[in-house]
Amino acid sequence: MPSQLLVDVCIAVFTFFILFDRYIIITQAGNCFNHRINDMCYDLTEDNVNEDQCSGLYYSDDILQDLDGYKYAEKCRDINTTPKRCDIDCGLGQECQWINGEEMCVCSEESCTSSNSLSSKYNQPLCASNNITYASECAMAAWKCLKQQSGLYKKYDGECQRDCRNVKCPSDTVCLLVKNTGEPFCYPKKHCNPTLDPGLVCGTNGVTYKNVCAMRLSPDAQGRTPELAHKGSCETKCRPNLCQPYERCVYSRQSRPVCIRCQFSRRFFTHSGECSMNIAACGDDGYLYKNYCGLLRGQCDNNRYINIIDYETCSKN
Repeated sequence: MPSQLLVDVCIAVFTFFILFDRYIIITQAGNCFNHRINDMCYDLTEDNVNEDQCSGLYYSDDILQDLDGYKYAEKCRDINTTPKRCDIDCGLGQECQWINGEEMCVCSEESCTSSNSLSSKYNQPLCASNNITYASECAMAAWKCLKQQSGLYKKYDGECQRDCRNVKCPSDTVCLLVKNTGEPFCYPKKHCNPTLDPGLVCGTNGVTYKNVCAMRLSPDAQGRTPELAHKGSCETKCRPNLCQPYERCVYSRQSRPVCIRCQFSRRFFTHSGECSMNIAACGDDGYLYKNYCGLLRGQCDNNRYINIIDYETCSKN
């Protein structure tokens, strides 16, 4: 009887060590191929690997490979608890997420930290058309997506500036100030076609240019450009036929003749882009107008050309 008891004890101990040994195997990392019971692996191959590798009801980001006739992959996860990685390329400022079982693109500034968005092309500050400086083109795209601002675009690289002195435009563009806002932007030179209006023109600065494009593409350091005073070589006095029939000849502060327009429809003042921006403009008459269109009205009311010298404020002389 004692001998039988000893035999039973030995068998129990031997069985314990077998189970214990299998328990150790279960906890090791490796490729599980042949026997998986209740999500526990009982047959391990290449157990000295860095990541769990598995098959069956498990999902992996990696491409499945063949080994000994079985499929395996690294970084495996239970497909019942962890969603698959989205494979849609959502572009800058968005990331792919599984929502209600579908792959969907979601606005996300966090996506800008991914390796695809960290290239030098996209990872530099820029000034957008809303005059906000964004850390990168991707960050602008994320904000544009989130706010549904489809018209938002990059004006130039670097932080937003008040004038053109510190704006670096591409070689095929020139930095100019928008007339009704005073904001710098990079104007594509090819947009100005000298063949459309090839005749001589006079600028409000008293300089004669060979055409409108030559005048428009000759800004000063701040980006200010002269306006069209009249067609032809510069003259010193108003005369008949110097201006178009719908224009009025007046004088500037420097006593130069300038043709201005005073016949505007009500729709122009209420809906035009020039009037929709309520950025105050300071004229060389020392008056701060509500906006650019207010200055245009002031020209007609005062019967003189008014040049914009500043925006949003008039410095006291």
